[in-house]
Amino acid sequence: MKTENTPYFKYSFLASGLTDIGKRRQSNEDQVILCRDTGFFAVSDGMGGLPQGGKTSEMIASVLPDLVKHSSSELRKPASPEYAAGLLEEGVQMVSNSIFEIGNKSGYFSFGAALCGVWLVAEYAIFVNLGDCRGYMLPYYKRRLRPVTKDHNLAAIMVEQGELTPEAAKGHPSSTRLTRFVGMPAPAAPDTFIEKLRPGDRILLCSDGLHGMVRDAMLQRLMHSSKSPERVCKNLIDTANMSGGRDNISAVYIQIAR
Repeated sequence: MKTENTPYFKYSFLASGLTDIGKRRQSNEDQVILCRDTGFFAVSDGMGGLPQGGKTSEMIASVLPDLVKHSSSELRKPASPEYAAGLLEEGVQMVSNSIFEIGNKSGYFSFGAALCGVWLVAEYAIFVNLGDCRGYMLPYYKRRLRPVTKDHNLAAIMVEQGELTPEAAKGHPSSTRLTRFVGMPAPAAPDTFIEKLRPGDRILLCSDGLHGMVRDAMLQRLMHSSKSPERVCKNLIDTANMSGGRDNISAVYIQIAR
């Protein structure tokens, strides 16, 4: 398997992504973004209750890669992860605010999507999210899967307040009610997270069609199921479908080369 490199990332890496309609949906409103030349990867999940949820995901996949590519030209060596995080946050905010102005400003919301992305810069993974798509880290030296991002939905608020356990939040009605998303009233408020990387570390980005159907312990096992990123993504998708496949399913898997 051939590893990838970018000018502003210290390590080589392997990456793949896959999306699937699932077992119950009539269309797939998810998108995966794989920009190997800039080291940017993302998953977006169109909000199923909105008329243009799928269109929102398509707009994100069309516009955001170019914004990150432009931001890459502003990086200097050695690249500052804090500066990169600011650029990424600004880019996602710009996309969200533009979608709000185009489709949602009238007060009737037609456009909306959840988004989780990661930008590989220097020795770091810069995560960004709006909504309930998730980013995970599986450090090589710890071998335990850890959520990096925080869901922007009512269920997450209820977990923080002690009204729900994390396991009870899976599939709870409040989990579908997003408090932040791409297309939200401007100004959008994406979160960013900076994680230092080491050789052998693994990253997973996924829509709720995956993390809502498969427990974290199983996600961890599946991330060790093959040396091939393509096969890992296929195993993740297949497991979500075998567990019911009640939503569209998307996964992006990245392995830092050793």
